[in-house]
Amino acid sequence: MDLTLKLNVDQVSAAILLLEQEEKHVLKQRLSTLLNLTPEAVEDLGWLKLAELAFRFWDDPAEDIYNDLIPMAESGN
Repeated sequence: MDLTLKLNVDQVSAAILLLEQEEKHVLKQRLSTLLNLTPEAVEDLGWLKLAELAFRFWDDPAEDIYNDLIPMAESGN
């Protein structure tokens, strides 16, 4: 007998939220294997996560005044 369990992303997300903290930690350790990520891809994700912090200054609403100085490309040309 072949039994297949098919869950959508929302169901998987809800199940993860119900996990205990220790179970979430184990899942985090296994995630790269479950997603078939290469060691290089895992390293790249680590670098991207670190780089996010370098661009936090762009989230400053006071800096939005400079948006008008950037010429917008016209669509349809």
